[in-house]
Amino acid sequence: MGLLVLIPSTAESPTTSPSCTSTTLSGTTLVSSPPPGATSSPDDLTLMAVKGLDNGKSILWTEWQNGINPDGTPSSTGATQSTIAGYDLATGTLVREIGVNGHVDGLTADPHAGTLIATSNEDANSFLSLIYPVLGAVATYAYNPNPEVSGNGGTDSIAILHGQIYISHSNPNDVTQPTTYEVTLDQNTLTAKLAPVFYDNSQAASVNTGSIATMALTDPDTNYIMPHTSPMFAGDLATISQGDGLIIFASNLQNSPHLSVLSVTDNVKNNLQPIDGLAVATSGSGTLYVVDSGANTIQAFSTSGCAAGTVFVSEPKDNSNPLVGTLNLATGLITPFGNHFVSPKGLLFVPSGPDSDQSGSVQQGDSANNNYGHLSPPHELVAVVHFFATANLSFYLCG
Repeated sequence: MGLLVLIPSTAESPTTSPSCTSTTLSGTTLVSSPPPGATSSPDDLTLMAVKGLDNGKSILWTEWQNGINPDGTPSSTGATQSTIAGYDLATGTLVREIGVNGHVDGLTADPHAGTLIATSNEDANSFLSLIYPVLGAVATYAYNPNPEVSGNGGTDSIAILHGQIYISHSNPNDVTQPTTYEVTLDQNTLTAKLAPVFYDNSQAASVNTGSIATMALTDPDTNYIMPHTSPMFAGDLATISQGDGLIIFASNLQNSPHLSVLSVTDNVKNNLQPIDGLAVATSGSGTLYVVDSGANTIQAFSTSGCAAGTVFVSEPKDNSNPLVGTLNLATGLITPFGNHFVSPKGLLFVPSGPDSDQSGSVQQGDSANNNYGHLSPPHELVAVVHFFATANLSFYLCG
């Protein structure tokens, strides 16, 4: 895709974002420690039910990075694999553990295909994995072109919109590098083909000032599809540039992307806000799941009193102000909750009730037309083994 720029979207008219009536969220600890095969540092969250696991109920998935370095080199204890863990959404009971090579930093689910998608090694030596949860089978895809430039660059957060995979390009060598890639998977060659969507020095309209300026992003990180309940930027791909305290909202991705950039502030003056997690309430009632990477926990908070469209963000401990709070999309102001966190990262909102919009919880947009051509949800061992054999895929099985 060619680089193009960029005019402000005119679809977003609201000037305020919904907020919560409570200053502190009521909740419980769903997961209190790493699973047996892991040691530390959970990160992303995604949701997917899998036939054959936990009676087909929704499973909460995260990755434990186990001290592996962001370039994939082993941890101080020699660990070389991250642990993908699935938990019963209601009880926190461990359902599945799967080892994936490297420092897994991006994780999302494709319920239509019955797979998890993971990216490893955000700083260098990066690759993508498709994970088949029932078997614990992992297929590894090499990138083309390599996102690494002069020793820097990898991939991070994943989002799927209308069946198309989008992945952020982390740790760029300079501001001329792509911010986000469109990804196409080639099963015959086990290649993940990358096409730039926009760049770190693309032009964008400032939400804060209304001016048009050239960006200079240094730390693209989290990707998130804004659900239809969002008071602004509904349907856009949001990309957080964590070290810059910015969120970029991109629409019209398949043609000439329209970009808007929001500068965020919090309750600490002159503190650059290293936002990591982003989630939007898709219902007036539900649960906000929060990974506290520093505490090795996953917590579940009731969002009673928070209207549909409330935007939640997390800040890890990077700038000594760890928090989870609400974000006003018109002003960029973060209002923290009173809850204590060590270093919160991944967020996931799951609405209550069978009729609620769950698009924001699985981060898919519309995955029914997925166009990267891989296996449908695995039902039987024979079918999956046949697929791997006929597709000439290398794979490994984990307990």
